[in-house]
Amino acid sequence: MGKTKYLSEAEKQLGRKHMYLQEFFNGVAYSLLGDTIVYLLAIYFGAGNLALGYIASASYIAGAVLPFIPLIFKGKNQIKVQSSVWLLRGVVCFGYVGLFFLTGDAAVLLLLGIYTIFNIFRMVGIALNDFTMKSISSVSNRGKVVGNVNVAYQSSSMVVRCITALVLGIQQFSGLVGLIGLQIIGAFMNFFAAHQMSLIPSRSTIVHNKGRTVFTIFREAMGQSSLRRRLFLRWLSTSVSVIFGLTVPFLRIELALSNSMVVLYSVVLGLAVVAASYISKQFSDRLGSRPLVFLSTLFSLFFFLLWALITPQTSPVVFFFLGFFTNFFVALISLLVFRLLAQVMPDDDAVGFNSMANFVIAIVAFGVGIVSGLLADSGDLARSIFTFDSRSAGNGYTLVFLFAMVLTAVEALVAAKLQEVGAYSSQAAAAVVFSMHGLKAVSMIEKLEKETDPAKRRFLMHSLGSNYNNMATSEIRSILASPFSSDKIEAVRALADRPRKSLLDDLITIARDDDSYVQLDAIAALGSYKKDPKVKEVMLQLLKYGRWSSVRSMASKTLARITESTEYLPLVNELSHNAKHIDEVIDFLIAKRHMDKEGTFYQEFFLSVEQGRSSTFRQTRYAVIASFLKFGSPRLSTLFEQMNTGSVKDFLSGFLTEARDLNQIDLHYDEVHSMFTNHRWDELRTFCLGILDDCNVSFDPNFENLKIGILKSREMDIKLFDMQDALAGLYFCYSLGKNAKV
Repeated sequence: MGKTKYLSEAEKQLGRKHMYLQEFFNGVAYSLLGDTIVYLLAIYFGAGNLALGYIASASYIAGAVLPFIPLIFKGKNQIKVQSSVWLLRGVVCFGYVGLFFLTGDAAVLLLLGIYTIFNIFRMVGIALNDFTMKSISSVSNRGKVVGNVNVAYQSSSMVVRCITALVLGIQQFSGLVGLIGLQIIGAFMNFFAAHQMSLIPSRSTIVHNKGRTVFTIFREAMGQSSLRRRLFLRWLSTSVSVIFGLTVPFLRIELALSNSMVVLYSVVLGLAVVAASYISKQFSDRLGSRPLVFLSTLFSLFFFLLWALITPQTSPVVFFFLGFFTNFFVALISLLVFRLLAQVMPDDDAVGFNSMANFVIAIVAFGVGIVSGLLADSGDLARSIFTFDSRSAGNGYTLVFLFAMVLTAVEALVAAKLQEVGAYSSQAAAAVVFSMHGLKAVSMIEKLEKETDPAKRRFLMHSLGSNYNNMATSEIRSILASPFSSDKIEAVRALADRPRKSLLDDLITIARDDDSYVQLDAIAALGSYKKDPKVKEVMLQLLKYGRWSSVRSMASKTLARITESTEYLPLVNELSHNAKHIDEVIDFLIAKRHMDKEGTFYQEFFLSVEQGRSSTFRQTRYAVIASFLKFGSPRLSTLFEQMNTGSVKDFLSGFLTEARDLNQIDLHYDEVHSMFTNHRWDELRTFCLGILDDCNVSFDPNFENLKIGILKSREMDIKLFDMQDALAGLYFCYSLGKNAKV
């Protein structure tokens, strides 16, 4: 059977591998070919603010050629086209060598021309890259993939930028030779990026639908409110990025920092993008993009206000910190908006759609770049606006940053009205992002996704269960909703240990589901929700009408825990006599213990003997009863352990030695030992019942009913008894005798 254009999971994984490598090399290449070095070259040749504004927007203006891409490359393999234009963008950059032979305006024109062609090829690749990213990821991991891609890019970019700062710090390379030399190295590194891109699996071809122009696609997109708002966010976030890019020449012109310091500033901006990528990867797939975009715009407004008010006399360190935090939120918005747009991007006309989106970006970016350049030329006006009592605030780019604030405010309004399926509200998202419990919840969920050791997974689930942040609640709810999950039982048990009322209905749903493999665990967990009347109602229904006897027994135990009433004791007694499995017997015994404060059920002490149950069954029942009464050392379960693993002498000698504090046993120590060794159960029964005949336990109704239950053995056939019953009888008779009133 032929393959479709959609990739298999194995192909997606291979594609992601080569995409990460491509971005690694691209981080090296673009750091040397992109805007920072170009800004420095332009300033070196005396370019004005309009030229700098053009450089800030040139990477987007090149999108004007995108409407022609589907027609030119119609039917061509998408990755082949993408890798080819990526290769060509590096070849073009060898033209920067011509700057050695020009000066002044001629050099600036050549620089802008080469940079424009470079960005045309780059923009074609980016338009195709959006669909490539979508094809190698899925809805559940797209945010993580986008984050990883940016981390790969920024990691290599920061290293190269640090090296670049060191190189430009050397006097011999601080000028034109160093700048152009770095561009040439970047062009060579671009070849490796293009090669890795060519290895990404793809069966998609570029489609051109005749008659579907950019304007047709634009009109269709504007007719869909959800898509329209996502596109507006994309265009607005790009505009803000264009404006913030001007902080690079701002440092060179307004603060007169050296080339190496400006490159070092770009390293700080790269760190901010890495941090933004990490946050996007951690939170976007879980919280949704919309609330994070809205919150990020609010922080961006604050930091752009600081940019507008800060003066050039402020320490450069402050600008570096301010640049980091501002770019963190600007980059985070861009990453989140890409995820939002990828959710609704059409599969059949992805290239045409991206061409339209980037065509509009080209127009918007050109306008924003020119306006920003004009505003930067009005620096004196900006300073006069913020003059108070002969003291002025602001700088030559204040109007530029105020312009960024206006666009960011519009972003916030659009994000507030956007609808995203499955996304948190802004308030709920803030409760996660700005809370230590929320951050811990995210960390634990991340570890759960990677951890394979069962013991560590159980620990993480119980830690998540003790975290009451809504992120932890959401994750546990998802686990509970899964028909099968290795963590589902632990999730239910965590809700028993740490009750969470917000998940009560989820637990009740599982408890009512007779075909859920964690039904019994859910019924047991509901015992921790004593104050909710819904739990009592559900337990009564399950006790009376549950399909399985195990469900009825577990319901009886939970009902007893939440009510501790004798109202339902007759029904529980009736059902318990039909219990088949030891689990059911234990559940009913626990229920009776809570409901029957007098302990009348102890009168059925030897019921398992009458029913002819196995030795294991009887040992378990006796041990459970002993745990209720808490007689203290020695523990009956410990005696059974020793009996099951050794000889009579191994377990009986120690017990009888401790029991010599009871006069009857002390006087007949050797005789009792002989009775056990020789299996003389009739004589042992007579001895034990003699202890009970002489003891007064009427002060405790539980002890009294237990005594009655053991004394009933006098009328039973001794052949029904074996060593389990003999040891239990001796143990309980000794314990009652020791606790009797003299």
